[in-house]
Amino acid sequence: MRHLPFASVAIKQLFSKPSCDMYPFVPSEAAENYRGRIAYDPAKCIGCGMCERVCSGNAITRTVEKGAEGEGDKITLTFNLGSCTFCATCADFCTHKAISFTKDYHMVATKEEDLLVTGSFIKAPVKKPAPKPAAPAAAGAAPAAAPAAPACEIKPRDDGKPVSDPSKCIYCTICARKCPAGALTVDRAAKTWVLDEEKCVGCGACADNCPKKCIIV
Repeated sequence: MRHLPFASVAIKQLFSKPSCDMYPFVPSEAAENYRGRIAYDPAKCIGCGMCERVCSGNAITRTVEKGAEGEGDKITLTFNLGSCTFCATCADFCTHKAISFTKDYHMVATKEEDLLVTGSFIKAPVKKPAPKPAAPAAAGAAPAAAPAAPACEIKPRDDGKPVSDPSKCIYCTICARKCPAGALTVDRAAKTWVLDEEKCVGCGACADNCPKKCIIV
């Protein structure tokens, strides 16, 4: 007799609609700002490696395949969703917005390959500006006097690499510390600012973090 109240509830539920979602037969929309499967756009990536450095779960790997002479290197980024904590720090630090998070929560997998998001792109080789040839002197003409030194005017480079204005720089070393590729060497005592063009990826992190805005890209 003591089970009769529960039996009446069970019979009543047989003729009522289910109170839960009929997933997976009926698709369910993820909540707003849900961090699901990572989306990576290699067309926007510059290969700076910042996402790999800030990843707390060590879920991002970057491989570089050297190209032939005059050709660019092939850079491949792989995101392992099995190790990812979905903190979105990689997307926050990506200056070119090549990483984003979707609402796709269908990440049940039977093999590791199903949890890998990967993409590749060819990084263009560094183009060094050719030196300008000196104008030939006229026969019998006296050597021209050296022109007066023009005022220092910093102009952006054609290859997207940063340039520093020494008249504004205080050599605080912030740009060197923020550089993800380790392409900057700043000596505060000697007041030198040196760029390693082979390492620089042109991400613009140095210019974004310069407190005196003396670096342009």
